[in-house]
Amino acid sequence: MNAKESLLISYQDFLLLENGLSDLTISSYLSDIKRFDEFLQKKDIDLESFTSENVREYLEKAYEDEVEDRSTLRYLCSLRSFSKFLIIDKRREDNPLLYIENPKITFKLPIDMSEQTVDAMLSAPDIDKHVGLRDKAMFETLYATGLRVSELVNLKFESLNLIDGFILIKGKGDKERIIPLGENAIYWVSTYVHTLRAAKDPNKTSPYVFLSAKGIKAMTRIAFWYRVKVYARQIGLKQEPSPHTFRHAFATHLLNHDADLRTVQMLLGHSSLTTTQIYTHVANAHMHDTYDKAHPRA
Repeated sequence: MNAKESLLISYQDFLLLENGLSDLTISSYLSDIKRFDEFLQKKDIDLESFTSENVREYLEKAYEDEVEDRSTLRYLCSLRSFSKFLIIDKRREDNPLLYIENPKITFKLPIDMSEQTVDAMLSAPDIDKHVGLRDKAMFETLYATGLRVSELVNLKFESLNLIDGFILIKGKGDKERIIPLGENAIYWVSTYVHTLRAAKDPNKTSPYVFLSAKGIKAMTRIAFWYRVKVYARQIGLKQEPSPHTFRHAFATHLLNHDADLRTVQMLLGHSSLTTTQIYTHVANAHMHDTYDKAHPRA
């Protein structure tokens, strides 16, 4: 093992032990640092010895490559974390990110899927077949809970309570949250679990609620993304939604029906209320659109 590999392993341990980050977040941070290292290598600069000017040059290159502001912000977050690690680990004394400012983010509003469109998507699957009934149960669960797609496809029976009607989710940073399931979702998940899923996995070998069409493996994010596109085309949507669009619809429709922002934040598992507030923009946009269409003097 060379010095750089040892450095990155130490940084990985720092992210896990000191910050308690999830495996996916740690992987993203490491990927960002390795990308930055490739940039430094071209300048013959060691990963422990970069300067503020190197960071600015890196950000300028990202701008020239038309990297989105959100991605640039994530790069900076990774570099700030890495710099903190270098200081704590006594590998350097100064912080080269100290005077680097974050880019101003221009928020892009999520695709607004109407309640009518959601109803059409929920009604599209053929519930007489395993794939169709599974998709129906997944759509109902996604819309009822606002789960992230990764949380949905990895949902296990140990986290599902159909009797009391809730799901226990361990989300980003291993933070747990309890989400009500709703009567429709309870019915369809229960129907799927006790009929076609039971026939597919009679010995209850798989711990996952939603099974792949092939074998008794869990669904994948890519496979579920494909299923969403299939039904979107089936009902004639011009702008294809993604699985994440259901999460947006969950939040926006709650706010449209007078849910308070703090409750929506808790249900979504957002650590910051600021992240949740973007849905108020969608709800307000819907309100103005309705006003323009309905008011005789608009």
